[in-house]
Amino acid sequence: MARLPLDKRGALISLSVQDHYVEVVTLRGRELLLMRLSDAIAETGGDVGLQVHRSHWVALDQVRAARREGARGVLTLSDGREIPVSRTYAAAAKAAGLF
Repeated sequence: MARLPLDKRGALISLSVQDHYVEVVTLRGRELLLMRLSDAIAETGGDVGLQVHRSHWVALDQVRAARREGARGVLTLSDGREIPVSRTYAAAAKAAGLF
């Protein structure tokens, strides 16, 4: 959160990779930061979340729905966006109670 502008700091919803940037989405807005996803996840500072795809991390308390589309899963977040769950992370998502 310390890397975000003051007006964008709020409850964390998700982290997503976009080229060499990480899009940080909070309840107060979005910001692109030049960093690796793994470093951004490490800096979440205890927010309870889960990496669900090689390009996505979600805050568990911001997941509103989960469904299956064939072999993969899809999470609907509090802001209405849908995030895919890859097969690699499906077991962890299931263990977290998302499916």
